[in-house]
Amino acid sequence: MHLARIIVLLKAFSQPDAPAIEGITKLAKLDFLLRYPSCLEKALIARGVSAKNIPVDDFERLTIEARMIRYRYGPWDHRYRRFLNILVARRLAVVRTDGRTIHIDLTSQGSDLAEKLIESPGFSRVYERAALLKKHLNLKARALMEFIYEQFPELTSLEFNEGIAFTGDAR
Repeated sequence: MHLARIIVLLKAFSQPDAPAIEGITKLAKLDFLLRYPSCLEKALIARGVSAKNIPVDDFERLTIEARMIRYRYGPWDHRYRRFLNILVARRLAVVRTDGRTIHIDLTSQGSDLAEKLIESPGFSRVYERAALLKKHLNLKARALMEFIYEQFPELTSLEFNEGIAFTGDAR
């Protein structure tokens, strides 16, 4: 599930002459919003998007997957380097460095798989959300991080492995 979601996210951010995503920090923050639809909804509303234009169903707010856990660096999963290594090993993604910045992109094989995922019922809505992320939250990593902490201040006061309960409904 995690790898497929990352592939779909990279597909939404793909561009002809530039890496899809620059930096693991940016990948983690974007995936945080993609992984937790109610947080994505709140973030997009803060950016001026109408709630009726955000594809989040009520059942998605209540599933077990909607419950977040605080990891070492917040609610972003600590396994992104491992996820990227798996995608590279399977020839689905390429990772290059430019100085201290990591450039992440899909290979043609990864892009083909993303297309198949997007056509499936389980990932078509994930892609719609990823496209909204690109349109409204394609910020530099630091700006994106600051925006998330501004929208979700409760993220800064949690203990490790503590569940994250967000206050209020975005709608």
